[in-house]
Amino acid sequence: MGLWEITEEHSFFEQASPYRAVASNPGQQLQQLASRMVLKALQPLFPISQIQLNPAGKPFLPEGLPQFSISHTRGFAAGIISAETPVGIDIEFISPRVLRIEKKFLNPQEYALLAPLSEQDRIVVSSLFWSIKETVYKCWGNGGVDFAEQIRIRSFALQDHGTASIQFGQSTAEYTVHYQREGDLWVSYMQAFLK
Repeated sequence: MGLWEITEEHSFFEQASPYRAVASNPGQQLQQLASRMVLKALQPLFPISQIQLNPAGKPFLPEGLPQFSISHTRGFAAGIISAETPVGIDIEFISPRVLRIEKKFLNPQEYALLAPLSEQDRIVVSSLFWSIKETVYKCWGNGGVDFAEQIRIRSFALQDHGTASIQFGQSTAEYTVHYQREGDLWVSYMQAFLK
């Protein structure tokens, strides 16, 4: 797993990688380039030019291995690679904006976990929950997921790093998502066969 703080210009990434960003926004282009560069930093021979997108938008390699996931946001990119199992990674800034979309991704049990928190702690934890759910979604990679009902956070600890126990879909099995805080940024990641 790797986290890249983007301080370079487009030319740096374009000289180092065959990938050409497809976003129309220059900032998003830079993020796309950096996310591929993380993969190359983790595994120098990673076949970046072979990356394709499935119908749900998940990047994959036609040969199937290695499994990988990428994420990017303003000023940062992240990636994770696994030789065996599906992986997911997400990075999210801690922002009050998350409170405007809580209804889209939290279920009643998760609201109960947030109830005793101050507004600032609620922003921090809601941002973490959003990142955890994005990570699970990316690990799944097939789209069509109701974040509130199908990705259920069962337990977590309000710390700068730790693990959250989640249930996915109709399964009663529990999966682990790891998370860590880097300044105002949450990084969450997992490795699992989701059913």
